[in-house]
Amino acid sequence: SILNDQLSTRIYETYLDDLDPSKSYFLKSDVESFEKYRYRMDDALRRGDLDPAFEIFNLYHQRVIDRFERVITTLESGIDKFDFTIDEELIIDREKIDWAARPQELDELWRKRLKDAVLNLKLTDKEPEKIQELLVKRFKSRLARARQTNSEDVYQLDRKSTRLNS
Repeated sequence: SILNDQLSTRIYETYLDDLDPSKSYFLKSDVESFEKYRYRMDDALRRGDLDPAFEIFNLYHQRVIDRFERVITTLESGIDKFDFTIDEELIIDREKIDWAARPQELDELWRKRLKDAVLNLKLTDKEPEKIQELLVKRFKSRLARARQTNSEDVYQLDRKSTRLNS
């Protein structure tokens, strides 16, 4: 029925928005590959089938880890590569923006985010070495937290509790 399709669409869109609200990790092609679940999320959840949710989450998780590793590599290669003489803008509210079509678009977004973070720390009169150290530490901490999240553990736990409850 339409109501179920509407519910499923709402679940699907809310889930993507909860995972990647600023459209910083998923590519347009990722989201297109999930489209097959748009009208099936409600049915899957009703059956206790978490596979669609975990497929989406697992790719998100991998994208986050890959991105943080790249950010750390960029920062460790030195923050002196940021050119503050260029006039460019960073769009903070990305809700209305479409998903990035190419990985290079996300690379550019993250380059600007890092540049913004460096600039904000420069404005607090921090030394370049301290800025670099602080940002590397920040992203290593985020990476460690991301790596601790293992959806397979959650998946196994959910599978067991679903079986026990049925």
